Amino acid sequence: MIKYKGYIGHFFFDEKTNLFQGHVANIHDVISFQGTSVASTHQAFQDAVDEYIEWHKKYGKAPSKALP
Repeated sequence: MIKYKGYIGHFFFDEKTNLFQGHVANIHDVISFQGTSVASTHQAFQDAVDEYIEWHKKYGKAPSKALP
């Protein structure tokens, strides 16, 4: 489990693709991310959250708040 800006990400290692695959767990929208190492997966998670927030700002919509 990793946290960033109130969002929680869960990830696992997929042996078939040789990648860490993850998703944001505490919102209703779907945000996924992946990486080749733990560090790159953590960065991909942060980038995905930032992109999610920025997209909503750009289109004047409120992003889903992180659920407790």
